[in-house]
Amino acid sequence: MSFAEIILRVGASIGGWLTFIGHALTLSVLRQAACDPASDELWRGTLLFGVLAIAGLLFVGRGLPWRSAIRWLALPALALALHAGWQIGAAFGSTTLDGASLCTWAGSTASDAAFVHAATATSLERIWPPFQLAVLAFGVVQAIRFWLGDPKAINAA
Repeated sequence: MSFAEIILRVGASIGGWLTFIGHALTLSVLRQAACDPASDELWRGTLLFGVLAIAGLLFVGRGLPWRSAIRWLALPALALALHAGWQIGAAFGSTTLDGASLCTWAGSTASDAAFVHAATATSLERIWPPFQLAVLAFGVVQAIRFWLGDPKAINAA
């Protein structure tokens, strides 16, 4: 294996971890964001970021042969994924199951509180929590596999 291939594999693994960590951090602080009930840009943006996080998680196994040097990135990824999953679990109950708008879960101002409580979830808002929980669960599985050095980790070849 050439030096360039080693650098590319380790770089892809680190980049994948950092992408997932960024996504989990975004989801962890999302409740503090200002929510506009008339717009779904916040939810569409985090869905796109979730797709990028999945793509990043597909590359983390590339650095498995050198995991002793980079496995420490799995710890913040695991911690942030668990914290974000706890936050998104509340959104799953109120939005997907009860049909309320995601703005009732996220931070909304008192001026639009009457509109927010009357709003119902759109189809995008109903699929948002299960999708994010699936991304976070995939990240947790990858973090555990990477930490343990499981050769079945995705793209470990």
